[in-house]
Amino acid sequence: MSDTNIPADKSTVDEPTVGEPTVVEPTVVEPISTTPAGSEPPPLVEPAEPIATDDVVVVPAQVSETEPVVATTDPAAAETVQPPVETGLPPVAPDRVVYVDAAQPPRKKGNRGVGVLLAILAAIVFGALYAVITAIVDASNLGAVDVAFLSKPAFWVPVLFFAVGFILLVLIANRANWWAYVIGSLLVALFVYFGSVFTLVLANGILAMTPAGGGIFLRSVFVSPGAIVAALLAREIALWTGAAIAARGRRVRARNIEAREAFERDEAEAKAKRDAAYAPPA
Repeated sequence: MSDTNIPADKSTVDEPTVGEPTVVEPTVVEPISTTPAGSEPPPLVEPAEPIATDDVVVVPAQVSETEPVVATTDPAAAETVQPPVETGLPPVAPDRVVYVDAAQPPRKKGNRGVGVLLAILAAIVFGALYAVITAIVDASNLGAVDVAFLSKPAFWVPVLFFAVGFILLVLIANRANWWAYVIGSLLVALFVYFGSVFTLVLANGILAMTPAGGGIFLRSVFVSPGAIVAALLAREIALWTGAAIAARGRRVRARNIEAREAFERDEAEAKAKRDAAYAPPA
């Protein structure tokens, strides 16, 4: 039997040749649109780019119409703030804190400075009058004027005690009325009298005397004309000089009261203006 070559039919399916890739054409599928017909499609939103800082990367939040965004550096602390509920009531203005420098009240003026100056002047007057009276007493006893007493402690000790006692009275009384100086003048007189007597007794060495001799000397000093004159003169000068100091103290008190009333009046007006300026609208 002889082999017969049968030609291949053209209508049969050609088998793919080994080694050649098979090409498959992709099928195009139309996307399903949810946008109603006739409306414009929503715009594409580009993703926000992160903004790099030194420590934290902050991503700008997308604005939402329903939920506001709270800015915070701690992502875990972010909370969603609910929109305010409409109650129909008018909004209430928040409380405002206003810092105002408080004005200092006027300081009370004293009478000590001028009073001390008048007390020193009174001490000079006391010394001058005491010298005149002592010279008159010595002239009546000796028959001649002798000014040697000006260098003796018996003259200067009462003057020093008067100056110290009267200055202390002025510092204590300050703006007091005249009655304070009426009583104070008696204390100044006693201070001058006993201070001068005991100072002169100690200066003359009474501690070295016998008890009998010391007693006699002490009694003679207590009834000496110089000590009695010094006490009486100290009382009168302190009384009338104190009247002048008390008169000025009365004027100082009146000015202090006027200054205080003016301060309180200005403070009330300033407070009323502040309340009117920062009052919430009706």
